[in-house]
Amino acid sequence: MSTVEVSGLSVRAGATTLVDDVSFNVEPGTWCTVIGPNGAGKTTLVETVAGLRRASAGTVAIDGELVAAMSERERATRIALVPQHPVAPPGMSVEDYVGLGRTAYHGVLRAPSAADRRIVAGVLERLELAPLAGRDVATLSGGERQRAVLARALAQSTRVVVLDEPTTGLDLRHQVTLLELLRAEVAECGLCVVATLHDLTLAAQFADRLVLLDRGRIVLDGAPRDVVRDEELARRYGMTLRVVDVDGTDVVVPVLSGVTAT
Repeated sequence: MSTVEVSGLSVRAGATTLVDDVSFNVEPGTWCTVIGPNGAGKTTLVETVAGLRRASAGTVAIDGELVAAMSERERATRIALVPQHPVAPPGMSVEDYVGLGRTAYHGVLRAPSAADRRIVAGVLERLELAPLAGRDVATLSGGERQRAVLARALAQSTRVVVLDEPTTGLDLRHQVTLLELLRAEVAECGLCVVATLHDLTLAAQFADRLVLLDRGRIVLDGAPRDVVRDEELARRYGMTLRVVDVDGTDVVVPVLSGVTAT
């Protein structure tokens, strides 16, 4: 099991501070979603956690081992990333695409082992992609393609998975399906998940913990029900928000300008 430890993390681009002195830990079997308005620093934060960006100050560690000190291959066996805009090579089958998640284990010049193939087959089965294994990734629907991207990440067999807006471009049904699949992986495999999501209702529904980021700093950090009901959330988004309990689920509703909430 792996724990993500972020300590005093700051990321700057020139004179601009994108992430400012951020600290938090995420335990195994926990789904932590980072929320916040556009420009809050969410993508920068998760890309730094995944090792794609260098910190200007502070550290990111997995079980005490610094991510910045890991080689690219070692990092790929410890952290899997689902980017906001994944790119699939043209002419590649779903099975081969998911199999790219095993590259860190067998190298680029060696063929996958029988164990690698078993892992890929298992992931395809769990994410209901086995019937599509021979299809060209380019021919998949948006929901199918996102499942393939998640499958590739899970094929890496890491205990830490980082996702940046994994539901971008999906309709509501496919958003929920993808998040339910990930939720099952967290519960069954004890994954440590760090994600970003724009949809506050879905974020609150699926995450164990929400971190509200604004201007690169953590403003709120806690249980979803507490965070979405905090007045600070509406203040940071710059609008009135209403939280409605629907069968035990908190639904976050924006109140349009000129409309009085009751």
